[in-house]
Amino acid sequence: MFIPRHPVVENQFCQFAATTISGGAGNVLAYAGSACYLDDSQTDASVKIFAADEAKECFGFLMQKVKAGYHSVHPVGYVLPGDLGSSDAIAQPSYNNNGVINGTKPVPVGVAHLGIWDTIHYANGSSALNAGTVLGVRKNSMSELTGQGGSMNSLSANKAVAVVVKGALAAQVSANEANTTLYPIRVKLLK
Repeated sequence: MFIPRHPVVENQFCQFAATTISGGAGNVLAYAGSACYLDDSQTDASVKIFAADEAKECFGFLMQKVKAGYHSVHPVGYVLPGDLGSSDAIAQPSYNNNGVINGTKPVPVGVAHLGIWDTIHYANGSSALNAGTVLGVRKNSMSELTGQGGSMNSLSANKAVAVVVKGALAAQVSANEANTTLYPIRVKLLK
């Protein structure tokens, strides 16, 4: 049996993997646009973002920001009014056998594949990103897109994950990286 599945419909059933981050004040676990890979220790589609030393195959890109719950400052399950109606995914706490919070539970997230997308989640060492630039993944705590190859600790050139359709000038890239003014780029995803 080989049944076709629709990628957009199926990827609403992906989940951001459980973490060992026990802080609970709305900490950001991953940003929308972060490159992610499948957690090969799970049978279901759980995704993680890249750490600096991981050589995994990029699966797609998070469509939502993932935040820890607010259990350190509010009752468990509390959601701030500003989060209502937002696209953020809120990961609730997990507990050990003694009832102590030891991380976060998996949380459903959307994962993007292929198509053309706008994103502000990129880094390029303050160099311009021109149309046609091939992008890899900057393997750090935020899994950003980058066009700088090994100098930005990205995946190797044969691991291209996107191509720039509408880029940004060097000054715009610098402002985006400094988080002063955010300039979106338009990319065509290859994964």
